Amino acid sequence: MTRHTTQQGSLLLELMVACAVLAIMLPLLIPSLWQLKTRHNLALIYLDQAAFRSALTAQFKAHWARLLPAGCSIDTGLRLTIGSSSNVPARLSQRSMSNQSDWLEAIDFGACRISLDAIQDPIETTNSCDLSVGDRVRVTTCEASIQAQVTQSTNQKLKFDLLTSTGSSVLNQTGILESQAGFYWYAGEGISGQQALWRTPKISGNSLELWSGLKALAILPLMDEDADGLVDSIETRYGEYSLSKVRAVWVEYLYELDNCKASSQLDQPQYYQTMRGDQWEYFSPCQGVGNKIIVLNGVG
Repeated sequence: MTRHTTQQGSLLLELMVACAVLAIMLPLLIPSLWQLKTRHNLALIYLDQAAFRSALTAQFKAHWARLLPAGCSIDTGLRLTIGSSSNVPARLSQRSMSNQSDWLEAIDFGACRISLDAIQDPIETTNSCDLSVGDRVRVTTCEASIQAQVTQSTNQKLKFDLLTSTGSSVLNQTGILESQAGFYWYAGEGISGQQALWRTPKISGNSLELWSGLKALAILPLMDEDADGLVDSIETRYGEYSLSKVRAVWVEYLYELDNCKASSQLDQPQYYQTMRGDQWEYFSPCQGVGNKIIVLNGVG
């Protein structure tokens, strides 16, 4: 009986010592665990930032690298236009554009491209493009570029008629047939209510939300004034530019991560000054800024 009582007393003493140790250690451990969790969450947000910037850059490249058509030389008549949210074209007047967004108007060449071994009139190809009767395309060789129009579209075949009297200049030559469509790109209110990157057809058709989370957008052309293939200047004025002189566009943007919750969110804003001198306000780490050079890649 005495031995059993002694064992119970020893266990009780050990339990009391363990509780005392926990009472001492927990106040020391909880802040460390909280800091570890905060750092882990912050690391996840930085990964989300990197993923967002990568995805947005991919969108810019997918659309704007095609602003130059295929060809051995650049048509001097081709243009792109850059404007501000304070002066929008009629087509965008009903859109909820961000007041910190530029807009870009240009032609997207070659969303669909078809190689032609020997150009004929009419041109017949398999239907690998989403084109309809009446759509216009560009037919290019190293010697010339002409317009053609879809006159027949079935599941199996597309048929095009050359539209100019100079069409004979490309007959029996190898070349490229590429789609062409005019668009506006800009930042505006998205479907979810968050600001987003948008593309609107220049003439008619539905606007398309390309990427959610884009709050502000600045677009500036990098110019080759002497046609030596090198960039000479970056233009900060709004207006129309010849594609024969634009080598790339400099893009600056402000973004906001969706469903971002950071215990270390800064109460005080940070500021970013754009190349035009505008100042953007943002709160890190759930908001951030980035910039990128998008090279215009015509296929020669």
